[in-house]
Amino acid sequence: MDRFIDAIVRRSIRHARLMQRQGVYEWPTLRRALRRILADLESRSPDHPSLPRLRAFIASKDRAWLRTRREVPTKTPPQDC
Repeated sequence: MDRFIDAIVRRSIRHARLMQRQGVYEWPTLRRALRRILADLESRSPDHPSLPRLRAFIASKDRAWLRTRREVPTKTPPQDC
């Protein structure tokens, strides 16, 4: 089971990177899928050593996504004078 979980984590991260690089999915969609995978793996083996790697990947992409969201200028409605 250990190698199976290692493979799932490795392939999930690789697939998420590929899909994001190709522009197929936005981060919130990928995050939702990765969180479901993580929850399933945690229910099977909560102390598996590969799970922190998946958690760290999700957290790092969350931070990067939030940084890009802050850099996007927001449209402010015109104010009446």
